[in-house]
Amino acid sequence: MTLFRIISGLVMVTLLSAIAYDLRRRRKSWSDVRQFLRGQLTNAVHVWQERKGVVRGGKLDSLRRTVYGLSALLFALLAVTGFAPVLLFGEHLSGALLIIHVTVAPLFALSLSALALLWAHRLRFEEPDWRFVLGLGRRKPPETALLVRLALKVGFWLALCFSLPLMLTIILGLFPLFGTEGEAFLTRLHGYSALLLMFVALIEIHLTIAYVQHSTDHPVKEVET
Repeated sequence: MTLFRIISGLVMVTLLSAIAYDLRRRRKSWSDVRQFLRGQLTNAVHVWQERKGVVRGGKLDSLRRTVYGLSALLFALLAVTGFAPVLLFGEHLSGALLIIHVTVAPLFALSLSALALLWAHRLRFEEPDWRFVLGLGRRKPPETALLVRLALKVGFWLALCFSLPLMLTIILGLFPLFGTEGEAFLTRLHGYSALLLMFVALIEIHLTIAYVQHSTDHPVKEVET
């Protein structure tokens, strides 16, 4: 528990610091960053109400955005309830937080399945992506739009991959197949899988709100819509 607490704390502090630094670099001042985040919160409400989706892409696009936002919200609840007792108190998940965690978990699994079905075709890898990867070794710096597009696709598929051990460790733990050491191993694997998923998910969400929604580059818009 102590080792996991240290690793989780370092990962979260590093990632959140990097995100804050990137937002500060792009927005020039902390007041602009706060205004930008408030605007994103308002935009999220509009997406939930299906206003933006109807205007830009119809009901299917609205459904994609709604499922994306719902999955992000459910995962945030799981992350807070799962990591808060470990980071703040160095204890295992228990009590009311455990009840919330196990209640939200199946809902997140369902929303993640819907997310995969709705976005897999949009974020599939294509030949231009492979050509871009081959060109990364050249001295010419890559275009930000193309780099963000590739990062979004990689992040999407990594999130799906990391979610598999996250859910399987809990499902397997429900059956009397493992002893005490096996259950402890599944618990540790569940925690590290959640940490990896959180790392990828936060980067994915940051790229979406900081680069995609406010970029005028056409290649990024193709990924976002």
